[in-house]
Amino acid sequence: MHVNHGLQEQANSWQLSCQQQAEALGLPFVAEMVDVEVKARSSLEAVAREKRYQALAKHMDAHSCLLTGHHADDQFETFMLALKRGSGLQGLAAMPQIRNFAAGCLLRPLLLVTRAELEGYARQQQLSWIEDPSNQSLEFDRNFLRHKVLPELTQRWPQWLASTQRSVQLLQESVDLLEELAESDYQKLEREQTLCCESLLLLSPKRQRNVLRYWFKRMNWAYPSQAQLAQIITQASAQQDAKVAVTLSEGECRRFQACLYLVREVELLESNLVTNWELASTPILTLDNGSQLAWQNGGKLLPPSSSQQVSVKFRTHLEQKEFKAFGRLGSRSIKKLLQECKLPPWQRNRLPFVFYDEVLVAIADIYIQQDYACPNNKGIALNWLPTC
Repeated sequence: MHVNHGLQEQANSWQLSCQQQAEALGLPFVAEMVDVEVKARSSLEAVAREKRYQALAKHMDAHSCLLTGHHADDQFETFMLALKRGSGLQGLAAMPQIRNFAAGCLLRPLLLVTRAELEGYARQQQLSWIEDPSNQSLEFDRNFLRHKVLPELTQRWPQWLASTQRSVQLLQESVDLLEELAESDYQKLEREQTLCCESLLLLSPKRQRNVLRYWFKRMNWAYPSQAQLAQIITQASAQQDAKVAVTLSEGECRRFQACLYLVREVELLESNLVTNWELASTPILTLDNGSQLAWQNGGKLLPPSSSQQVSVKFRTHLEQKEFKAFGRLGSRSIKKLLQECKLPPWQRNRLPFVFYDEVLVAIADIYIQQDYACPNNKGIALNWLPTC
């Protein structure tokens, strides 16, 4: 598989070369084009790497194993860059030889082999390869380490790479040990992918930070900084009704009902758009706030008649304040009903309200209007997916 970043004039010719190599070996070939858009405070290398792995992840399943050509020199560069950033054990442990990736796993079989050894083998076997000209640019930190720092260190201390490898392996053992401890703590704190604040605060500060990092990893979020970790721990000890949030690169960490939540940016999107829903042709409706509303037969909601227009609205459109929910006595305020279902506040303004003409008949998949309830599950069932 080849990922075409489109960053060099020769990008398409490199893709063609990879395709020809695959054909010569009788192997299937897949190419993915990615759009590398660098935002403020992001590096080209980091964005390109993120896009590359996203493209690779799309082709992984439970039986897939991705092999990459990272070698010992790459490991040294990764270690030194982590040291420059002031990283902790996880960063200094650099790249593991095997790890979970997407639905499968990632292997780096050449991680103990130096670049010089690989080039020597390639020349001996009369293999040809393509050099990316950007690898010569000292503008990139990794190239500076490769061309300026590592040669000097190796000339002074020939065993430098081997020593670095040993240190990295020892660091990886320490990371594994801390992860075992974090897993044990996480099992006691976890509440449906949230963390119990009370149990978290019973741990020592070091174990608090350790289990929080583990939680971020489990949730596929980027690791928080030390300052962000401190803010999250402060948030965990806040008053029960305090509406506090810690801003992160991918969203926010919020507290609700004594639990910590990781909330992605898309989950914070609200909507003011009224959407008409043609049930017959659209079993799954994607709303402009990124959530989805689906329907299927076999539920308690009375289906609309052929003359009724089905529409989806949001709280900002509501004029009525009360709702007569199926299975409850009398009418209750919509605000009270949403509080009773223990829905986090940031989801309440994203919640879809289903109308038949101008009549509110359902609040997402949570409540059905008493007069539109269908006995014996002979109606339709709604299913709201806050994120898709």
